[in-house]
Amino acid sequence: MPANPKWPRIVLGVLQSIQALTLLPWLMMAAFAVMAFDAPGSEKLWQPWAFVLAIWSYPLWLLLAGIVSWVLHFRGWNVTAVLVAGLFTLPVPAVLILIGW
Repeated sequence: MPANPKWPRIVLGVLQSIQALTLLPWLMMAAFAVMAFDAPGSEKLWQPWAFVLAIWSYPLWLLLAGIVSWVLHFRGWNVTAVLVAGLFTLPVPAVLILIGW
């Protein structure tokens, strides 16, 4: 086995490309997330704020997962790097497929 296998870089690149594609439906979800504040007085509740912050923080989670994945890869933890990237990549496309987008 070579010291620097190419498969992790290829898999990480593919997973991060899928992550970038999931940002397109996220834009629409981020725009609609503010509707959590439609009800009168809802801006005083913590639940709408938590919901909107959770939706809007999605790109930050992808960025963090990408950084952690590449750091793990360069340290030689290739399988863990791919698992971290896959953990943050595959749920959104799976949900989009399930709802029939």
